[in-house]
Amino acid sequence: MKVTPKYVIVANRLRQKILEKEYEINDQLPQETAIAKSLNVSRITVRKALDILVNEGLIYRIQGSGTFVKDNQQGKDISKKQSLEIFDFNKYQVKLINFGVSKPGKTVMNQMKINQFDLTYEVERLIMDREKIIALQNIFMPVKVIQGIQMKSLMGSIYDFVEDELDLVVDSAIRTISSEMSNDETSRLLDLPQPEPLLTVGQRSFLDNGQIFEYTYTYIRSSQFSLHEAI
Repeated sequence: MKVTPKYVIVANRLRQKILEKEYEINDQLPQETAIAKSLNVSRITVRKALDILVNEGLIYRIQGSGTFVKDNQQGKDISKKQSLEIFDFNKYQVKLINFGVSKPGKTVMNQMKINQFDLTYEVERLIMDREKIIALQNIFMPVKVIQGIQMKSLMGSIYDFVEDELDLVVDSAIRTISSEMSNDETSRLLDLPQPEPLLTVGQRSFLDNGQIFEYTYTYIRSSQFSLHEAI
């Protein structure tokens, strides 16, 4: 009778805890040493078990921070690079409003699992169809991961820069779609004569190692653009 490897048994136990919500989405798992002690196995066994769950898309690692339960049940999980883009930048143009480096706010820290000492690029840009404004995007990227990005790289697909210039592999994203009325600020930036309902898309994008490298919040004029063009 074939004996099940210990790391598979550990992976099965952790998977069950995740699926039964003992570990909630975005919860940090115990340290490898703590798991090893509780299950009376070696740390190497735990690491191999966690590798299985990373490959299954249930958890992700952030270097120096720990291992977290991946939000793979909320929104739409997108696994092809071309599907990560909401807009076709061969068709639409970009007008850059703001670009800088700053400390992240609470929402960005929560979304990207970073702390107040992790500087982020903050990008604000309009998506244009010739002279017509289609959408407003707010983009946040950790400087320690996306190093050396320049303004010219923000005038189209950021994923091209990540893969071609940084030699990183864009893997997947979690996309949550909702709607809200434009407020004074979004109405001003979108050049709206009066408030109107906007389609909103929140997206967290992952590298192949599970690292979150981008959080984007997009306000779309639904009267000017349909998500069916992108999905």
